[in-house]
Amino acid sequence: MNTTSTPAHPPTSGNSNWVWATVFGIVIAVPTTLIILVAMALAKFEDGLTQHGYVKGPGTVTEPLRAGGTARYDDGLTITVSPPHREPDDSYSFTITYDNGTDKELRPGGTPPHTGVGTTRGYAPVVVRAGKAMDSGTPSPTFTSSAGLGSAPVPVPAPGVTFLDQDASVTALTPSLDTKQKRTVPVRVKPDREGSLVTVEVAPESSGYRETAYWQFDLS
Repeated sequence: MNTTSTPAHPPTSGNSNWVWATVFGIVIAVPTTLIILVAMALAKFEDGLTQHGYVKGPGTVTEPLRAGGTARYDDGLTITVSPPHREPDDSYSFTITYDNGTDKELRPGGTPPHTGVGTTRGYAPVVVRAGKAMDSGTPSPTFTSSAGLGSAPVPVPAPGVTFLDQDASVTALTPSLDTKQKRTVPVRVKPDREGSLVTVEVAPESSGYRETAYWQFDLS
């Protein structure tokens, strides 16, 4: 007598579809993963070639911050200039706070330390000068009529700023600033005239490029 045997576990179309779907998924996933890894590697390489140290947003010479504002750099450094406080002798005090969020050590006061502060544009890592951020750094004098009829106008010296207690500022600026550390530097200045407009320039020295940050406000 002829008998027909049947397989105990015949293949099904469902199992076959699952196998092919798995294979197809692996085929797609491997190149995609490789593409992502390559893209990440290229991004990291390009980031390494990019020169950091630029101010993000307000704080540039064309868009200076107001008193109390914070300049933020693209590499993690932030610098805040507090609002000025009037002292009994008609001078003004404020602070500059450095928060080193970068992965490198900074030198807020530069080297050598005697160049740490000044009143002339671009002269030092911390400059407080009269006038607007876009000014050349030496305000032009104004002119007033003289008492004599027909006489030439008499020049009136432009307002200036005297940087007081420089030693205290330089002492706070001089030490290097480790990563993830903060530093607050005291500043005291006296304007020649009440209500003078001043610009504060801060350019901490670092191993790479560092853009100068600007603040502009009245001392009144």
